Amino acid sequence: MPPFPTDTSLAALTRKTLVAPRMKVLYTPTTKVASTTIKWMMAEAEGTIDQTVIPKLMAAITHRSQTIHNRHVSGLRKLSEYSEREARSMLESPEWLHVAALRDPVSRAYSAWENRVFMRASGRIAGGFELTPDVLVDGRIDMTASFAVFAKALAEHTDAFMLDHHFTPQSHVVRTDKVNYGLLVRVDEPGGVEKIAAAFRERSGKTVEPRRHNESMGIALARVCDQTTANRLMATYSMDYEAFGFARREFAATVEPYVLSDAETQLVTLVRQSVERVGSVSRAAQSRMSARYGMRQIRKTILRKVSFGRMYNTPRSMHW
Repeated sequence: MPPFPTDTSLAALTRKTLVAPRMKVLYTPTTKVASTTIKWMMAEAEGTIDQTVIPKLMAAITHRSQTIHNRHVSGLRKLSEYSEREARSMLESPEWLHVAALRDPVSRAYSAWENRVFMRASGRIAGGFELTPDVLVDGRIDMTASFAVFAKALAEHTDAFMLDHHFTPQSHVVRTDKVNYGLLVRVDEPGGVEKIAAAFRERSGKTVEPRRHNESMGIALARVCDQTTANRLMATYSMDYEAFGFARREFAATVEPYVLSDAETQLVTLVRQSVERVGSVSRAAQSRMSARYGMRQIRKTILRKVSFGRMYNTPRSMHW
């Protein structure tokens, strides 16, 4: 099986690519590969950030830094919003710099598991969290065993996880088979993110520095991952190893179970409940907003008909 998807249409190759026209920079973000940090730097350098929008957002966001993924905050347009002629011109012009980033697949999978599964960040894993239950020891969470359960579930129910783009293979996003990236870095290698910051500084003339935004629990991968678990993850993401030549990492054959304390387990439970509550409130707010919008559109349609087209007869007022 080839490492890259067979779809080579422009939409498939660049559907996530962001545009900074002043700097003449394109950036194709990959989740759990410093995308939050890079988006903040890109928007700051381009001068498009609008933080006044943040208090008005209804999305299920638990940390302010995550708001950069909202286009109204970043102010960055997608390449897909441009015409095909404009998009191809940007992609092929030597004046434009196309940026992308990569990360060791096992480390990325651990980060995705910790964020999307363990801490219950909003996602679209089919079957909810039934596929990845906590492994408990005397009521306390065993991180090592729980991560192993995830790796096994990911291997056996891959399609269920791929609904959430945090688990998508990097080769499905960074298409080096068809796209020429002028700057392709490894964010898990020294100076990787700094190379992108330097490019943004050079092109914008602004002081841009990389900052960590997605802080993890601080538990090192080697403390919870043994060779069996790593092998499962490397097999699941075999296409990334083939596409980008990642080195296959070696882990201990067995690791001592990393079991959270009673207090830590309780704290994790409270955080999960808070995240779920934020998501519930967000969905309720969005539902109400959608209902109000729908009623307004119905009202406008009725008034337009009874007035024989004299009211709300422009494309803008009709919200086509």
